[in-house]
Amino acid sequence: MNPQSNSELSIRVVVVNESGFIREGLCRVIERFKDIKVVASISDSHRLSEIAQQVHADVVLIDAQFPSQEGFEATQRLRESGGITRVVFLSINPSLTEVKRALEAGANGFLLREAGVSELEIALQAAVEGKIFLCPTILKRLSKVLDIEELPKGERFSINAAQGRYSIDDIISKALRLGILQQEQ
Repeated sequence: MNPQSNSELSIRVVVVNESGFIREGLCRVIERFKDIKVVASISDSHRLSEIAQQVHADVVLIDAQFPSQEGFEATQRLRESGGITRVVFLSINPSLTEVKRALEAGANGFLLREAGVSELEIALQAAVEGKIFLCPTILKRLSKVLDIEELPKGERFSINAAQGRYSIDDIISKALRLGILQQEQ
């Protein structure tokens, strides 16, 4: 783990969601995690880059369902600002296009709202480490859509964002190699 260097060792998270009810619930869940704390909670992403910089955020957890795709645009602006704040998206029911768009914008994770609390914690930690995390449900859905050849097992499943952006195909291929996904018969 390599959170931004502050006087604290915890991962600093900004939660972005239109719904106050969902936003507050996410904040309460995140506050239960060891060494992870919410430093801001906002309802829109218009000033996300500025706020993330002000609070020295390590990770932004953002709703993918914002109108006009503003979450993806905010992620792109965050990347272009040169900061090291990572982004994890949360979605009700993403399409393959939505997941690809998030990763292309520079996101380090994508979760379904049905994901478990432990998956949220893993996604936030993976993002800080520069890895990409997709919840298992998304990986299974993507494996059904993409035509991927089965590859031999062996390599550890970790994708380092610092080594460059990886395509969905690369992620699914690695998941198949490691046995995280099974090839549909």
